[in-house]
Amino acid sequence: MGSTVETVNGSEGVVPLGPGACYLIKEKKPDLSYRLFGMLTRQGTPGLIITRQYPERVRRERDISSGRIIWLSHTPGEDYHNPTAIGSLAKLISGFVEENQGAPVILLDGIEYLSINNGFLQTLMFVEHVNEFVMQRKAIVIIPVSPDALEEKEVALLERNIEVVESPVVKMDLETREVSKLLDGY
Repeated sequence: MGSTVETVNGSEGVVPLGPGACYLIKEKKPDLSYRLFGMLTRQGTPGLIITRQYPERVRRERDISSGRIIWLSHTPGEDYHNPTAIGSLAKLISGFVEENQGAPVILLDGIEYLSINNGFLQTLMFVEHVNEFVMQRKAIVIIPVSPDALEEKEVALLERNIEVVESPVVKMDLETREVSKLLDGY
């Protein structure tokens, strides 16, 4: 466990991250994470985004046309989730995975916010629970995290039991694929 994923395998339409794992992507802004999510769900794979950003903004700015987006917010509204209700958030994720057999994709963008609202150890236990659950059910969970937002020790604890994606390597591979697709179109 806790190994590093250095390449994106496969060709066009192939899932670049293997099912049954949580993937930690260290990046200041979750751009690569959203690109991977879009790539994984493009062929109709069910997707769920849990984020600190307003859902309509995510759809507009990230070009997300389908899938459910849950807003981590204390402000009540449609498809929002209270960030302090971490137990019911785990149930929401497990329910989504159970409902969408196969290899659904979940983007958990807001781990730092969950840590602020629940404390790091509670958030770590939540991530561990989700990781164990998806291993058994073959789902994929993408967790972007800004290393600057957490202490070095906290990042190390997150890395211990979930796969670490080296973002510069994966970003370069994604860009190479995107350029190849464009060139193939000419």
